[in-house]
Amino acid sequence: MAEYEIWKFLHICMFVFWLGTDVGVMLCSKKSTDPNLGVEARFQMLEMALKIELLPRVMWVMALPFGVQLSKTMGYIDPSSITLTMMWLFTLAWLVINVGGAANLNEPWGQQLSKINRFIVASLGVGLIIVAVSSFMGYGPYEANSVALKVGLYGLVNLTILGIEIAFFPLGLAYERLATEGSSPEIESSISGGMDLTLRWVHATYILIFITAFIGATKIVG
Repeated sequence: MAEYEIWKFLHICMFVFWLGTDVGVMLCSKKSTDPNLGVEARFQMLEMALKIELLPRVMWVMALPFGVQLSKTMGYIDPSSITLTMMWLFTLAWLVINVGGAANLNEPWGQQLSKINRFIVASLGVGLIIVAVSSFMGYGPYEANSVALKVGLYGLVNLTILGIEIAFFPLGLAYERLATEGSSPEIESSISGGMDLTLRWVHATYILIFITAFIGATKIVG
């Protein structure tokens, strides 16, 4: 089997497990806002969502190296062995920080990892968008083609995911009040409003991922 087929297969699996499992996260999270359910059932739905969410987190991070490796085998880019090694080392470090923080938010060190992850995500997102804009302006490092556009879109995806996490902060506080105070119109309003805002960022992320996949499959910009 050629190297191209291997990276293409992994790239397809990445999209499937990223979007497929994240839809489950979205549905469980949305159901946890249902005031007709008992408080315990709502928290079970939320806990299930947070556990399932770890897999799309892994796929989100792995989109970076899989995309680079696939582009390399297709001849769009020609990174050196040192560049590829540094990329994989960064990916592994980011994976530990990203997933480790999300899986241990109840621990102070997990919260610290999440703060570091938000800084990485913001920096990576802005950096990749700058790279894409520079490429389309003719300054490189890429040609003005589908690779440069996908780089920019992946950077934008990182920023929308950051938007999801930031939007979830007040929602998390509302759930803490639900656990201690019980249901009330004020708390339910905070939960539903916070979830609606979070889902706007989620839907924006889905749209960007679909656009990125479409561009990668069709090569409509070369």
